[in-house]
Amino acid sequence: MRETTDKRHGQETRTKYGNREREIYGNSSIMISSFSYILSATRDHRPRGSATVQIISVINLKGGVGKTTIALNLAATLADQGRRVLLIDADPQQSATQWAQQGPAAGGAKPGALPMPVMSLRADDGAPQFKTALDQFVQAAQATLVVIDSPPELSDPALVAALLSDVVLVPVTPSPLDLWAAQQAVETAREARTLRDGVKPLISLVPSKLVPHTVLARDLPAALAALGEPIAPGITQRVALIEAIVLGQTIRAYAKTSPAAAEFTALARHTLRRLTR
Repeated sequence: MRETTDKRHGQETRTKYGNREREIYGNSSIMISSFSYILSATRDHRPRGSATVQIISVINLKGGVGKTTIALNLAATLADQGRRVLLIDADPQQSATQWAQQGPAAGGAKPGALPMPVMSLRADDGAPQFKTALDQFVQAAQATLVVIDSPPELSDPALVAALLSDVVLVPVTPSPLDLWAAQQAVETAREARTLRDGVKPLISLVPSKLVPHTVLARDLPAALAALGEPIAPGITQRVALIEAIVLGQTIRAYAKTSPAAAEFTALARHTLRRLTR
């Protein structure tokens, strides 16, 4: 019964997006089917001649949940562990890019001080353009691991990122409104999974901006469990994380032995385990 339901859901999803595609592009004989392109691209997201590239997307359709903080510090932690990491800033606000540029301006870091390159790439320009540019950036950086900071409030770019990803991380803050937004993000990632092979992307929920010893933080694990996906180690709201942003540094560069850095080490460990599943 479950298999039949999944297949039926997949057919409904394909029909829905096919109709939306026709609404957007009309009947142009020269238009490229962006949606079909995404599906074909997910079968092999490795640039030719390169090692296998694994992709992690950080997705939430609501802003202010710590998405960029998690994407950048997770990428930096993985890079510090010897991984060849590329961070893609797909958020129109360009927060990760500005963070990378903030160091020299604030006197807190030298140019190129981040342990991985940060490249800006708009996910709403179309799937073919996104995939082509992503491959070029991966080849230039010789990266084997990509972290995508996806845009908030835009479901289509989030779907593009999810379709290309091996793992999707969904940051969730202890707020009822943010739990609702997280549910939307989870559903987007599940749509990508249905449209692909029914296996990937894997999804992990990341408790974010936790304030210890509060009722909301205490009740969050039970609320997340109801979403039906694995729960990753949480990220606490700490002054050190804010100070690192001001200086344009990662938390490991700013306070390597801090509890905040330890939390990102735990998140990196969790994410790597999911990548090797």
